Amino acid sequence: MSTATRRTISLASDSRRRRGIKQKGVGMHYSRLIPSAQGIVLAGEEADITSSMLNTEDADTPAEELVYHVEVPTNGIVALKEAPEESILNFTQANVNKGEVIFIHEGEESGGFGFTVTDGEHTSPLYQFVITARPLTITMVTQEELMVFPGTRQPITSANLGAVTNEDGNEISYSLIRPPRLGRLILANDRNQYEEITRFSQTQLESGAVYYEHQIPEEPFWVVRDSIELTLSSQPAPDVRHILPITISYYAAHNNISSQLWKNKGLEIVQGQRKTIDNSILDASNLLASIHEAEDVDVVFEIKRFPGHGHLTLGGQDLPRNAPSFMQDDVNQGKLEYLHDDSGASFDSISFRARLKSEGGGVASPAESVVLEEIFNISIKQRGSDPPELVTTDMLLEVLQGSMTILTKKHLNTQDEDSPPDEVHFKVTKAPRNGRLVDLLTMDPISEFTQEMVNHEQVGFYSDDSLADGFMEFIVSDGEHQTEPHTLHIGVLARTLFLDKAPEIKVKQGDDETLVTEEMLRATTRGPAEEDILYKITSVPKYAAVMVDRQPTSAFTQKQIKEGRVSVRFVKSTSPRDSVAFMARSRAANVSSVLNITVQPLANIAQDPLLPKGTLVQLDRKLLDASPLENKTRTSPTFTVIQQPRGARFVRSGGPGAGQPVDTFSQRDLDEGRVAMEILNRSSGSRGGTTKDEARFLLKAHGVPPAECVLSFKTGPYNASGVYPATLLRIPPTPPSPHWKGNLDWEDAPTTASSGSGKPYVSRRSNFWSILIPILVILLLVLLAAILAYYLIRKNKTGKHDVQTAASKPKNGEVASTETFRKTDPANNIPMSNMDSKDADPELLQHCRTTNPALKKNQYWV
Repeated sequence: MSTATRRTISLASDSRRRRGIKQKGVGMHYSRLIPSAQGIVLAGEEADITSSMLNTEDADTPAEELVYHVEVPTNGIVALKEAPEESILNFTQANVNKGEVIFIHEGEESGGFGFTVTDGEHTSPLYQFVITARPLTITMVTQEELMVFPGTRQPITSANLGAVTNEDGNEISYSLIRPPRLGRLILANDRNQYEEITRFSQTQLESGAVYYEHQIPEEPFWVVRDSIELTLSSQPAPDVRHILPITISYYAAHNNISSQLWKNKGLEIVQGQRKTIDNSILDASNLLASIHEAEDVDVVFEIKRFPGHGHLTLGGQDLPRNAPSFMQDDVNQGKLEYLHDDSGASFDSISFRARLKSEGGGVASPAESVVLEEIFNISIKQRGSDPPELVTTDMLLEVLQGSMTILTKKHLNTQDEDSPPDEVHFKVTKAPRNGRLVDLLTMDPISEFTQEMVNHEQVGFYSDDSLADGFMEFIVSDGEHQTEPHTLHIGVLARTLFLDKAPEIKVKQGDDETLVTEEMLRATTRGPAEEDILYKITSVPKYAAVMVDRQPTSAFTQKQIKEGRVSVRFVKSTSPRDSVAFMARSRAANVSSVLNITVQPLANIAQDPLLPKGTLVQLDRKLLDASPLENKTRTSPTFTVIQQPRGARFVRSGGPGAGQPVDTFSQRDLDEGRVAMEILNRSSGSRGGTTKDEARFLLKAHGVPPAECVLSFKTGPYNASGVYPATLLRIPPTPPSPHWKGNLDWEDAPTTASSGSGKPYVSRRSNFWSILIPILVILLLVLLAAILAYYLIRKNKTGKHDVQTAASKPKNGEVASTETFRKTDPANNIPMSNMDSKDADPELLQHCRTTNPALKKNQYWV
């Protein structure tokens, strides 16, 4: 890019210019900001951004602290004059006032950038600065032919090369692509000396310092044409090619005419051969140069003496002996032929004279009476004296896999002065392994063919379905001589291209670029030798860019991917995904596809945490953490819910509006505990099992493209003893105890259900019985104990008892031999049965017999 010339962007805007109205609480006003301004700059140029375009005023903030934050421009870069190669996204009002900020155009014609202004506390809305590039063009306005007298130098003026640009003041330079054949370009300096040049400027041309100098040739001529091919350039305009025609006019005197006026090279032929006499060896066209209307005039050749050892034919017929003549046009069309009579002579010749002949009668020309008489010599070689020579330079035959390709003189061509093409034979000594040679007239396989068959495109090669390269080894023979073995290599081009690509390329949020690797994109023919695949972008992405060596491109190769030179980046911060359509092309096959590009969120997100149903979960960095993106952008990222979970919802936590649904929140809200997720107690799936759920967010931050992120989690019944990977702000109520029914069945406590508003509903009846039932059980046990105690006391006071005396104390180590029991009334002897006190009947307790406690020493029953 040329930066030699710097121009100021001229703004074209409507009359609704915003005036400096200071808003309450804003702290600054914008006296010259335009909601949508338009800048015009020359394509490829750099331009100043001045204070007349961007001007922000703030009474309590100096210009050095008013900072412009710029989004990445779409058709160029914003830079400082002192470092134009480095792009910047921030500059101050002071930089603008000092004229230090420039815009350098690159890429598309229409584009620009968005920007905001801040004083450190307040930030303006987002404005757009639209910049349109106007291409610089070069136009030829005059292009007269240059007339030169022989042997003189003629100045080239603006009448011959009059070029202008659509921008005043642009210098145009001329570069020589093809120099003149009959002269040279020279430049006159201040000392009237001349030097040969290949470049000059429009200024030098207009000053009359550029000359064409003709150099007189050795052969005479009437009118000679010459030309100069030039390139006109004026950066950054596209180059223009131009050809300046030059005419050298000279009418020769009759006595200066010689045989050098025309081509008369003679003919070389092999004994018994037929050969065409064309304008490469016989040409008198220069006689026509002095004729202005050449349509009715031609050069006629009159035969004075026929060849002695052959025949002249015109269009396949012998020239008549009574009026033998032919025209220059016949020679140009290849109608004139010489046929040798196969005699032993080694030399022959033809005598003729050439003159101008007009179809209408007379010819008004200084050369009308010129008559040239010449002898056309013919040299005859003996047959078989020279060996054949292979003159092919390209010994590679490229064929399409499974197809037929014709062999031409480009692949096989010989030169044999004494043998015609039908006598030069190719004999295959090693046949190719990846196909076969065939005669295209009979379609039969062949191993021998002639040069004439090759000249008439009668030999073909059929490729099989393999991709392996091969070769054919052969010798060339004319019947007497034989060459050394030659090799024709045969390369196979695959007809199918296989494409392997990743489902998507993930660009990490905030990264400048992401390399495209062969694991992401690779095309191959699956042959033994890989071709370098070309990828041509057919649909330009809207928000991203494909780059080679960090420069936007419309095409790249597999080799560049392998070398790590291809990358992608998002250039617009408006979409989390994009796609680019492309066509991968080998030398004979192609395949089209689409490459998806997705922004990967720069955040840490929990993976499938188990969260209990019926709880209120704190949404914090354990579940969502965008602090890496916050550290990169220096702003608090925001999460916007784009897909709500099926069994949960996001609500405000604490403060005013607690419990209200929320769809958007920031990382600061998460860090300050203002967002929670309410897990609804909905039954789904198997009883007591877990359910998978997810929520989708759009993660945004200033200056970077948004990214979609997914919080996937599982929900299950609440377990009071469980450990959960999140902070629970509220847990479900204690499950109610089962209560007694008259039919001895247990009834489960009613489960918690969700109301229409999403808040869990707890049954008051369940809460009442969960308190009453334990109290009733305790009262029942106390009542049973009181009845039992009352019965024992009453029995002891009213019953008949025998006195039981204490047994004699056994001696140490002895066991008492007898035991004494009190007598009982047989009428009161009731069998005992084991009964659970929990289920005891108070009426049965009166008939129960209890075991008397053991008597201590000196105690007895009464």
